[in-house]
Amino acid sequence: MKVITIAHQKGGVGKTTLAVNLAYCFGEESRVAIVDADLQGSVTDLKDFLTGVDVHDLDSLLSGKLADYDLIVIYTPPYLSSRLTELFTLSDYVLVPTKAGILDAMAIRATIALLQQSMNAKPALKAGIILNMVLPRTSLNEEVKEILTGYDIPLLSSRISQRVSYTRSPMTGSIFGSEDQRAKDEVIELATEIMEQLI
Repeated sequence: MKVITIAHQKGGVGKTTLAVNLAYCFGEESRVAIVDADLQGSVTDLKDFLTGVDVHDLDSLLSGKLADYDLIVIYTPPYLSSRLTELFTLSDYVLVPTKAGILDAMAIRATIALLQQSMNAKPALKAGIILNMVLPRTSLNEEVKEILTGYDIPLLSSRISQRVSYTRSPMTGSIFGSEDQRAKDEVIELATEIMEQLI
């Protein structure tokens, strides 16, 4: 079983949408579950809309009840700072989403610092930064690139755009039920890039 954690201590960077759509993408070939580490149940509240992907709470993972799954996607809320290190230790891969602005790039410092500590303790742990909610015709300026590449965590070549189909996807199941082929291709590209690092 592989475990992918999506983490950022700042809200509003699209973690829920990424968790749902990556789970559906990986679920095409594997048995996948989303673990909702949010005490408020952000993903659990969507359970009735998510067909074909199981949603479990964090205790189910910690107690070993999810061993039958091929892949687990852990969704983390912004306030879960005290438990991120524990979740990173359980993970094979940590995905850190950020928007493409200078302030957004700087805001991931605390998350990256915790992640690097975990990677030092667990050298097999892989990670990547994904530019999420990228506006059309947005170019990544050199200052933002310098900030992101200075974290010693790979900046993935994949990009996830700001698209209406993503915004709607938690309520419609996923973008894989939509006609937005470009959105599907973006998620597939991201999933492929993650798996290439895990192999």
